[in-house]
Amino acid sequence: MINVMDLVNRYVAVWNEPNADERRKRIRSVWAPDGTTCYRLLDARGYEAIEARVTGSWDKWLREGKYIFQPKQDVACHHDVVRLNFAMVTVPDGKVEARGLTFLILNSDGYIQHDYQFNPTADDAQELLERYLAVWNEPNTEARRERIADLWASDGAYISETSVRNGHSAIEAEAAEGYQSHFAQGLVFSSASLSHRHHNLARLRWCMRGKDSGEVKGAGSDLLILDDRGRIRFDYRFQEVV
Repeated sequence: MINVMDLVNRYVAVWNEPNADERRKRIRSVWAPDGTTCYRLLDARGYEAIEARVTGSWDKWLREGKYIFQPKQDVACHHDVVRLNFAMVTVPDGKVEARGLTFLILNSDGYIQHDYQFNPTADDAQELLERYLAVWNEPNTEARRERIADLWASDGAYISETSVRNGHSAIEAEAAEGYQSHFAQGLVFSSASLSHRHHNLARLRWCMRGKDSGEVKGAGSDLLILDDRGRIRFDYRFQEVV
């Protein structure tokens, strides 16, 4: 077991570090040698590329000493995936100037294998989101099976805090159980704004609403890792506070 907050704090310290030699050491203390950091404009792989990415960020945002990065407290972790919201705040008064979101996928030794960063204010994945939510709202067994086959790779996985389902049949069983549960409560999955997609990644946001009242009863998000055909290879689900 790793200390998640310790890892988060060491990760954020990398981006705040002004000294090049110390920054290099910090990177090697949290990333695997073949690790990555990826955002909309860049997919950096290996220590040198990660260092160049971090240095570029520091030069652009922190060099003048006006800002610093801070993690938020709503860190979530399951199955070696950490969801981290962070903010860039002013020095010294701590006013939030920008927000960010990253998912850290850890290797078996607790080092970062992949760092997937998203813009939490972007909203460019609605088509994928609607197709995804249609699976969980579909009442017909055959139609649900077809939707899953269209959206997931044959060896795709759905991974929540409490379950891991591999392959179409297992995902279908999960979706059927979920449908019966939320249908019995009069709830439907509904799209939420600010879903973001880049490279072979997507972060989807949704909520649960009363079918008749429209009242929001729950919320969540999913990190999707897609294959070369754009189908879901891994789907990591996280619950969010309403």
